[in-house]
Amino acid sequence: MLRSLVLIGCVLGIGCASAPKRAPTGSTESASEAPRPGSTGHPDFLSPADVMKRLEESKVQYRLEPKDSPPGGWADQLWPQRVEPVTAPRVVVEGGQRVIQEWPENPKAQELVNQGEVHFRDRRYAEAAKLYAQAVEACPDCYLARAYLGDARLFGGDPEAALVDYRKATELNPYDYRLYYFQGSALARLGRLAEARDAFASSLVLNPRNPVLRQFFRENRGLGMALQGDILVPRGFAHEEGNDVMIEFDPDYGAAWLAFANCKALWIGEPSHREEMTGTTERHFSSIEETECLVSTAMVHVTQSENADATQNMDPSLDRLMAVIEDGMVTELVLFELATRVHPQYTLTLDDADRERLKAYVLEHVLLPVRSLSL
Repeated sequence: MLRSLVLIGCVLGIGCASAPKRAPTGSTESASEAPRPGSTGHPDFLSPADVMKRLEESKVQYRLEPKDSPPGGWADQLWPQRVEPVTAPRVVVEGGQRVIQEWPENPKAQELVNQGEVHFRDRRYAEAAKLYAQAVEACPDCYLARAYLGDARLFGGDPEAALVDYRKATELNPYDYRLYYFQGSALARLGRLAEARDAFASSLVLNPRNPVLRQFFRENRGLGMALQGDILVPRGFAHEEGNDVMIEFDPDYGAAWLAFANCKALWIGEPSHREEMTGTTERHFSSIEETECLVSTAMVHVTQSENADATQNMDPSLDRLMAVIEDGMVTELVLFELATRVHPQYTLTLDDADRERLKAYVLEHVLLPVRSLSL
C-alpha cells in the first residue's frame, strides 16, 4: 500500500522515488518505553536561575562543555526512536488504554488485491479497479482494498470517485495517515485546495515525521501550501558519563540553549526533581520535562533578545518557539515534534479532542498557505 503514497505524488508532479520498505509490525520496546505526557498536575516550572541553583547545590558532579552541535542539532540523541510503527494500524482499547495493533488481513481479499496490482503496475487501471472492487465485495471491512480502488480511479482520471472511496476507507479506519493524504491528493486534483490542506493536516497529525509526506510538500509548493521545518533544532544536550552528568551546548547559538541543557541535566541527575514534577523517579519521555526545559529556553531567549549586546550570539529560530508559546500551543509542539520521534505513531493513542488541538497546531504553525509566508 505504501506505493500509493509515492505514486499519487507522481500524479501531482513530484518525483517518483522507490516506496519505503514495509516496516516491522512488532514493537522493539516495551510499552514503558513509549512517550507518556506525564500527569497534568505538577509544581510550577523552575526558572533558569532556580535550575542553576539546584545544580550548584547538588552532590552530583555536573560538567559543562561548550561544543559544536551536529548540523541537525542533538535531536537524535535527545529523543531516539524506541517504538517501531505499525504499517496498517488499528487502535483498540485494552485496560482503559488505547493500543495500536496491525489491521487483520483477509486472505481472499488480499489475493484479489494482488491480482489487481499486476494490472495497476501496467497502468491498466480499469482492470485493476474491477479486481479491487471484488476484494471490497469479499471483505467490506478491508479498508486498504477500498483505498486501492480509489487509487485505480484516481489514476484512471476520476478523482471525484476516488475521493468517495478514500472517505469510505477512512470511515473504516480513521487511524491510517495515508487515507487523509489520499483524500488531500484527490481534493487537490479537483481544485479544492482549502479542503485538501485540511485533509493533509489530518495526515500529518497521525504521522508527523513521515519522510514521504515531507518530500511531497517540499516538491509541491504549487499546491499553495508549504510544510515548515522543525521549530526545535536543539543546540543543547545533557547525558551521563560515568557518575557525572555532562552539559553540552553550542555557544554559537546563545545562552538560551545552555539553559535548555542545564534543565535536561537536572532531569537526568536529580531523581527527586523528576518525582516532584511527575510523581515517579522513573526515567521516560515526559511532556512535563520537555515543557519545563523549553520554557527555560524561552525565558533566556527573551532576555537575550532585549539585550542589544547579546543579539549577535543567539538563535533566531527560537522566535518560532516564542510564537507557539504565545498561542498556548507548547504542549502540541512537544507532542508533534518530540514525542513522535520516540514513538512515530504516538498521536494515535491520544483522544479525539487532543488530536483536534494538534490539528489546529498543524494548521497554525506547520502546514501554512504559501501566500502567508511572504507577509
